[in-house]
Amino acid sequence: MTSNETSVSIGPAPETLSRLSRADVKVIGTAVLGWTVDMFDLMLILHVASHVSTAFFPSANPMLGLTATYGAFAVSLVVRPLGGLVFGSLADRAGRRRAMAIAVLGAGVTTALMGLLPGVVTLGVAAPVSLMLLRVVQGVFVGGVSASAHTLATESVPERFRGLTAGIIKGGGASLAVVVINLLILGVTAVAGPDGFAAWGWRVLFVAGLLGSVLNYLALRRTEESPLWLRRRAQLEASTAAGAGPDRAERPGRALFSRRWRTLTLTSAAIVFTASAPYYLTTGILPTVYKQVFGLSQGETSSFVIINVVGSAAVAAFCGHFSQRVGRKKVFLGAGVACLVLIPGLYAVMVSVDKPAPAFLLACSAVMVMASGAISAPLIIFLNELFPTELRSSATAFAWNVGYGLSGMMPTVVTAVSVGADDMVPTLIVMSVLLGALFLGLLARSGETRGALDSPTS
Repeated sequence: MTSNETSVSIGPAPETLSRLSRADVKVIGTAVLGWTVDMFDLMLILHVASHVSTAFFPSANPMLGLTATYGAFAVSLVVRPLGGLVFGSLADRAGRRRAMAIAVLGAGVTTALMGLLPGVVTLGVAAPVSLMLLRVVQGVFVGGVSASAHTLATESVPERFRGLTAGIIKGGGASLAVVVINLLILGVTAVAGPDGFAAWGWRVLFVAGLLGSVLNYLALRRTEESPLWLRRRAQLEASTAAGAGPDRAERPGRALFSRRWRTLTLTSAAIVFTASAPYYLTTGILPTVYKQVFGLSQGETSSFVIINVVGSAAVAAFCGHFSQRVGRKKVFLGAGVACLVLIPGLYAVMVSVDKPAPAFLLACSAVMVMASGAISAPLIIFLNELFPTELRSSATAFAWNVGYGLSGMMPTVVTAVSVGADDMVPTLIVMSVLLGALFLGLLARSGETRGALDSPTS
């Protein structure tokens, strides 16, 4: 070990520890909170889509208004890869904590501004244009959060807990965001009433997003930097001091598209796309399906969504930890088959019953959502294990944001091709079958990654 390396305090190597320390728990909590803020800011518009469409995209055809609102959601997804590259490069060069702090505050501010933005009645065409511009800026920042939150945590915990950590971040963070959104919907509706929520109450949720960002920033200030990043940075500094010349880690964004890494980067994005599609084909669009197709009330919809995602979070944590025992690929395979069979099958069952009882709808949708949680549980750690430390944030952020950007288009596509509400479920069935089969095809060409996180050439 060089003198440059010994001058950096990095603590014991994560793989030598057999249990989670207080610092490990803290970094996992910070990452989960960051993922929660990221998903809250991104997904909120889907849960209040009907109210946003009325304020910014009024139309005689409700499906057109919903499609425009989902289009506004998609705008953030389109620019997320740019944010991933910008903040991923910053995280690889300057540290995970610094990149995450900037991104999380930026996401919170832009989300709050959406809640304060007047609608068409006040601003005319400037209202939807301004909303779209804010979604662009927000997309850059939320792409930045996903560039560093999971790498900070998975690089910090012991090897035996990395699968669990990935499952908790993905399942817990996403589910917590949905729970918070729907609890806020229920709370604000209880205070303002249904009419008050429709008129102005939904805006409170956007403004509340800033509070989560501030809390995450404060947590980051008390969280230690990734020991793997610190160790690699020390090695790079020692190499430079010895006259070895600049390292490719100084240009991580460019390295991703070099001959060495280009194919792996693009393949990873395709795997993320097909593995994340079940999330948007269930959790992402179920609030609309509940209300538009089955006529459930806002209260029933919010309660059902909360129950669904709590179950999904538990499944994600279990499957993430199980992947540490049996490998990432076996968990992907089992969950992929489950999604291919259960999601289209249960959607078909739901619409085959005349006037299905709410409890029946809840049971069917809960199983679908849990299947989507299982397939995405090992996804974070799988991506992290594919790339070396000096490229990890840039590579995983690009693959994650491109993949989720494409899968996040699914609600927009479903509403765009559906002539009416009755056409939504048949469209969901077809899309879930096609994307499920594609995921299994990509999985057949991928290898096992478990245990590769600490390899310098993962």
